[in-house]
Amino acid sequence: MIFKLAFLCLVLMVLGLVAFFAVWHLANWLRWSVPRVVVSLGHWAVSLPRRMRSLAVDSPQGRPFNDSRDVWPTPADD
Repeated sequence: MIFKLAFLCLVLMVLGLVAFFAVWHLANWLRWSVPRVVVSLGHWAVSLPRRMRSLAVDSPQGRPFNDSRDVWPTPADD
């Protein structure tokens, strides 16, 4: 009985150490990769106004365009 309990405690400690080192490595990887992501997102955010301007449709310069040929003719009253 005591050996089973000692074995379970040992297994629990080993699993705890494995989980601790997994979290440690994940935290180090995030600390290494997040600044690079922020820098790349910063470049994207700076170029965002230029991208939005390219989506806008500029109004034509000069007099407004009015082409009455694209309107259906109205039927004449009888």
